[in-house]
Amino acid sequence: MAETARTRGRATRLIARGNPGGLLYGAIITGAVMSATANHAPSTARVVVAAVFVLGVYWLADVYVRAFADQFEHGRSPLARRLLDAARHESRVLLGGVPALVVVVLASLLGADTALAVYLALWLTVVELGAIGYLAARHASASRREAFVESLAAALLGIVMVLAKTFLH
Repeated sequence: MAETARTRGRATRLIARGNPGGLLYGAIITGAVMSATANHAPSTARVVVAAVFVLGVYWLADVYVRAFADQFEHGRSPLARRLLDAARHESRVLLGGVPALVVVVLASLLGADTALAVYLALWLTVVELGAIGYLAARHASASRREAFVESLAAALLGIVMVLAKTFLH
């Protein structure tokens, strides 16, 4: 029990460091792109390229918007410094997309077709969103029951992506 609490504490600290919302954005964007492209792309590689491209564009846009908005909050500083600070802060967006990308690539390398590889990645995204929701709630001193509800709410967005892939294609 104590080991579980220590592990949860370490995981929570890793998530809370930097930009925890960025992890969610990255996971959501990657899952949404995979869901939208999986049945239209001729290969898993195309799905991965599309997801990486959209995730990268989103990250770059987020970096620029943060660097731009920083002027209003903290006054004038050189653009290069603002961009570097923003890139560092928003790097969590990229990190949030990594689990789904790794799963889809590994599943494909192990012989799964594109549809199965993407389903596995989307279900991992459901788990990732739910776990982050749970850990965040527990970090904010929510009861286990409240954290479970938060977890379900967070995972629901991932389930929407799974359903979208299922019913829209």
